[in-house]
Order: sequence, then structure tokens, then C-alpha cells
Amino acid sequence: MQSRRIVKRLLALLVVLTNLSTSAAFASQGTEPVVRSPEYWFAYASKLPIGSRVRVRTTDGHRETLVLAVVDDEGITLERTTRTLEAPVRIAYANLSQLEPQKDGSGVGKAIAIGAAVGAATFFGILLFFSTAMN
Repeated sequence: MQSRRIVKRLLALLVVLTNLSTSAAFASQGTEPVVRSPEYWFAYASKLPIGSRVRVRTTDGHRETLVLAVVDDEGITLERTTRTLEAPVRIAYANLSQLEPQKDGSGVGKAIAIGAAVGAATFFGILLFFSTAMN
């Protein structure tokens, strides 16, 4: 009985140490930002449809979601979707750090939440049906 408890504690200690060592190894890896050339950004941006919503991050860390308006050799022009008219935003390719189309907003989390709500409603509906049938 005593030896079983010791083995369980040693196994638990081994699991904890393994988790700590792997998380420390991943934390020590540097995440160097990848610097892309202006030619890369021009080739990428020219394939995006005009009028699409894009998420942009500049090299100074500013992030925003805007609408792609113009793509040319020197940079991209983006527009804000606001009620009042604002000047377009011009970003040179040298200042781009990230440019990606915005996803549609439906994801796995949303699907799980909808499924859980439907399941709960069904469960309570059946429960209500049986409780009224028993009376």
C-alpha cells in the first residue's frame, strides 16, 4: 500500500516536471517578426479583391480593420467604414507588417455555443413534455 502511494507521487511529479520543462522550452523560443519585401506585399495585395475588409498591422504596431480601396506599386490605400466621411489611409509596403483578409466571424466557438443552446432547449422541452404528461 505504501509503495503504491510512492509510485503515484513519483508519477505525478514526473508529469508536472515534464509539463514545466516543455512550457519553458516553448517560452524561450523567440518570436522574431518576419520582414517581408515590398515586392512580396505588392504581389499579395494585388490578389486581394478591391472592397474586401482586411486586417492591417504596420511595422510600428498599429492594427486596424479597413476596406481595401487601391493597390498600386508603392503601397495600398484603405478606407475606414464610418458614418462620417474620413480621408483614406495610405500605407507604403515598407511599413506593412501584416495584411490579411478578415474572416467572416463564424467559427468553432460560435458553432459550439449554438449547438449547446439547441441541446439545452431540446432537453428542457422534453423534460417539460414528460413532466406535464406525468400529471
